[in-house]
Amino acid sequence: MPATMDKLVTLPGVGRKTANVILGNAFGIPGITVDTHFGRLVRRWRWTTAEDPVKVEQAVGELIERKEWTLLSHRVIFHGRRVCHARRPACGVCVLAKDCPSFGLGPTEPLLAAPLVQGPETDHLLALAGL
Repeated sequence: MPATMDKLVTLPGVGRKTANVILGNAFGIPGITVDTHFGRLVRRWRWTTAEDPVKVEQAVGELIERKEWTLLSHRVIFHGRRVCHARRPACGVCVLAKDCPSFGLGPTEPLLAAPLVQGPETDHLLALAGL
């Protein structure tokens, strides 16, 4: 398995996103994995206005220490899948709500937001939110 971005992206079906996942998880080489969730959340948080994944990588890379990139990617993607959905984010149970410039895009009342949380960790996420 190649251990550089340049070589990985020459493999069939491997683009920057997959290459960053491989580099970060298999080789310990930090990378920012920009998928639909990551891009949406960093724009909601106003870390960037960029839509292009490479520009999103660059913008976030300037804000966050390199050693944190891989773990940050996992956590942001997880949050986007479970809580901060595209159409109706669960703002009322979001642990980041007090610092989120986009708070209010979804229901802010915890009991209305709670049913929107998805995934096997729902109970844990709701407990973190105080429910």
